[in-house]
Amino acid sequence: MVDIGDKVKKGDILIKLDGEELSRKIEELDAQRSSILAQYNEAKKPVDQETISKLKIEVSNLEKRIATAEDEVNKKKSLFDAGAISKDEYDVAVRSLDVEKGNLEKARLDLEQLTKPVSSNILAQYESQLKQIDLQKQSLLDTGDDFTITATIDGTVLFKEVEEGRYLQPGMHIMEIGNISDFYIESDILIGDVVKIKEGSEVILSSDDLDLVELKGKVSKIHPTAFSKVSDLGIEQKRIKVEIQLEDNTIELKPGYELEVKIIIDRNENGLLIPEDAVFEVDNKDYVFVVEDSKATLREVKIGIKSKKQVEVLDGLKEGDIVILSPDKNLDNGVKVKWD
Repeated sequence: MVDIGDKVKKGDILIKLDGEELSRKIEELDAQRSSILAQYNEAKKPVDQETISKLKIEVSNLEKRIATAEDEVNKKKSLFDAGAISKDEYDVAVRSLDVEKGNLEKARLDLEQLTKPVSSNILAQYESQLKQIDLQKQSLLDTGDDFTITATIDGTVLFKEVEEGRYLQPGMHIMEIGNISDFYIESDILIGDVVKIKEGSEVILSSDDLDLVELKGKVSKIHPTAFSKVSDLGIEQKRIKVEIQLEDNTIELKPGYELEVKIIIDRNENGLLIPEDAVFEVDNKDYVFVVEDSKATLREVKIGIKSKKQVEVLDGLKEGDIVILSPDKNLDNGVKVKWD
């Protein structure tokens, strides 16, 4: 019902699945229910008093006819015993009596069936069958809700993997919707660096490709678990995902853009900086070579913040000192130096 780039509202229909087979099953259940309901209503139908009265009269008449037939059989028996009639005539009278007795039995059973109330167990059985069918139908109707997929948020269709007529499998990823007016930046930080970051840390973002310079943001969330990621150099690293919220969300950004992220973990407005390659370590202490009286002089320094291949010197140097960059490992303390 929608395409990539379409804007949707929460509740809008995105996809409809073919529900023809489901409809057939519901129709079958409706037919079963109608049949059982007819039997149930027949069992509950009130007693027909007129029919009962007719049957009572019929029973009474049959009882009289049987009494007459019994007299007739007794007479025929006497005549047969005296040789006045044949056995066939006697047998006809006996069969006539048996027929009347059979009719009386049937009439009595019909009368008993009409006057006897329907068993509550039978009614409960019908009601149970009706309830079972209703539950099956409701289950199918609930399944039918899944045949219509709706938007769960206001947003824009970002991605779509299906076209009309395609068969779907359970668990398939078919569509993405995002609110691109409310976005955030994700950054994967090395676990050694993330310990220095706090929620609320200041962030500076930029992109030469997008002509964006020093966008301001803050760290809004630090995820609790680490994951493995292979770097551009093919090295597997442990990282933590960090979410960053821009201060100005009116900037035109789209999902998938890449930006350079700088997270400010410390700040010193008046720090003394020297290039990082001027500093080297000896016995777990930091040193630099400075030029004093045209000589290379070893001097211990205390290092502070590091940034952009520069380091802050907290102690050991003062502004104006001449520092030797990338000193050779064979350079000794006190060696004369010359520079332009």
